[in-house]
Order: sequence, then structure tokens, then C-alpha cells
Amino acid sequence: MDSASASSSSRIARLHDWLGGFRLSSLGPELRQTTRILAAVLATEIVARLLRLNEPYWALITAVIVTQARMGQTLEAGRDQVVGTLVGAAAGAVAISLSLLGWPRWPVFAGLLVPLAFLAALKPNLRLAGVTLVVVFLFPAAGGPFSRPIDRVLAILTGAVVPLGMSFLVFHSRARQLAFQCAGELIGTLQATRKEILSRRVPVAEVETLNDRSSDALRALIGAVTEARREQFSAVEKTDPLLVRLVPMLRRLQSDILFVARALADDGVHAPVPGQDPMFEPVSNALAAVLDAVRTALDEEARSRRHHWSEAARRAVELERAVAFLGDRAGPLARFTLEMLARDTADLAVALKPERRHRR
Repeated sequence: MDSASASSSSRIARLHDWLGGFRLSSLGPELRQTTRILAAVLATEIVARLLRLNEPYWALITAVIVTQARMGQTLEAGRDQVVGTLVGAAAGAVAISLSLLGWPRWPVFAGLLVPLAFLAALKPNLRLAGVTLVVVFLFPAAGGPFSRPIDRVLAILTGAVVPLGMSFLVFHSRARQLAFQCAGELIGTLQATRKEILSRRVPVAEVETLNDRSSDALRALIGAVTEARREQFSAVEKTDPLLVRLVPMLRRLQSDILFVARALADDGVHAPVPGQDPMFEPVSNALAAVLDAVRTALDEEARSRRHHWSEAARRAVELERAVAFLGDRAGPLARFTLEMLARDTADLAVALKPERRHRR
């Protein structure tokens, strides 16, 4: 009995651990995408019924294909679907016309499919043209020779266009939040690099590895900002200036930290040694404080579209003072790069201050 009870308890424990990986909070992106697809399919069904399409399932199939996790991906998929459908519909109209003139069905189909396949090889976004040709020409249809194919083309176009509108209505503001989260993660990688070059004084080769991690975070930020631009109806330069400034300012900050690492190695005032370097400890602590304050502000902006900026500004002033106090003890090149780092960090802290628009 004891062994059976222990075995049962072990299975229950394993089941508990297995279910623990499927918490609802960890499925946020999946749930949002599921909601987008369901909303797009429902809206497409309603529009297809209003248009009295005879074969609305073509619209539903297209809607599932077009609806993507991001606005930009949905726009690209919808555009490709529309263009491919129009090209395929034109080829299908030619095929039907030749068939009505008595041309053999399969040679006509093959003769039109070959150029469409070559076109898809040149421009992969037109690969759906061949699919549309198949749907229009080969699937059996009742009624006039052109009425049902036209109905199918309208159904495919409906399934391509409706999800575009739904993408603006269902979770369309996610990219902006993701951009500020990516910016916070980039600050985290810079924080790790700061610790290595100013506290532990590791060799430049190790810093380059850390810089690669920052570069990956920067690329994710650029992608999120680009996606956020697509989600906005107006120019983000006017409506969301902080979002626009994130990429260039954080890119400069990343470069500054790398320049500091190389300058410290080139000046050779202190050879890289493990452990704390007391001469750079005040600068390291001040930089850590301002980066923490900036990341806190970015995380607040991601959550609630509001953030506290004064702490980052105050910490940036302390960093400038620490660098000035260090003086030439670190060497002229190191001092120059540290001053550049402090100046760009201060600019980032100032950029966090919300802009006030005065009415005339």
C-alpha cells in the first residue's frame, strides 16, 4: 500500500508540475491571436451574408489565413491575398473564355498555370494567384460560366479585406506596449554590460559578446516600433514622440558603453582584473541608478501609458557629477567616452519628460 500511495503521489506531483506550465497568464499572446481569428471569422461571415455570397466558406478560409499576430503581418498577408486574387481572377477569366471557345480544359489550365508559377517564383507574394486560378476554373460551379467564379473571387476578397479592419479593432495597440517592453529589456542588457566594464573590468572580447545581446534587443525594439507605426492612424512623431526617440537614443547609449569598454582597454590605466575597481565604482553606481530609473519609467509607460521621469533626471545629474569628479584619472580617452555616455544618458532622461502642448 505504501509503495502504491507513493507512486500515486508522484504521479499527482508530476501532473501538477505539468499543468503549472499552462497558466492562463503565460498564454497571453496565444489567447489574443485566438480572439483575433475568431473575431475576423465572425465579421467575415456577417459581411459575406450581407453580400449574399453563394459560397461564403471561401471568405472564411481566407480570413483564417490572413489574420496574423501583428498588424503589419496582417496588412502584408491581406495585400498579398488581394493582389494574388486579382491576378488569378484575370487568369481564370481568360481560361473560362478559352474554354467557352472550345479549347481543351486541361491544356488551357496548364498553359495559364505555368506563367503564374513562374511569377510566384519571381514574386512569392503572388503565389496565391495560382490558387485563385484553381478555385475559379477547376472547381465545379452551377449557373452561368462567369457568375459563380465572380462570386468566389468576391468571397476571397472579402476574406482578405475584413480582417484588416478587425486588426485595428482587436488588440491593435499591443505593439506600442511591446516597444516599451523591448526598450526596458534593452536597458537591462546595457545594465549587465555596465557592470562588466566598470566593476569587473572584463576584457573587450567578453564585452563584445554582451553587446551582441544588446543588438538583439535593439532589433526587437526596432521591429516593435515599426509595428506600432502601422497601428497608428496619424504620424507618431506628433502623437507619440517618446516612442519615436527610443531607437536612436538607445542605439547611441549602446554605442557609448561599447566605446567606454574599448577606451578603458586602450588607455591601459588599469589592466582588466577580476573584482571591484574602486576608481570607477562611483561612476558605475551612478550609471546603474540612472539605468534602473529609466527602465522603471519605460515599464510604467508600457503598463499604463504614464511614467515618472523626475527620478531618472535626478540620477542623470548624479552621473554627470561622478564622471566630472573622476577627471583624467581614467585617461583622456576614457574620460571623453564617459562624458559622452553621461551626456547621452542625460538626454534620454530628459526625453522621458512629457511634452506639454500649449493652446493659443
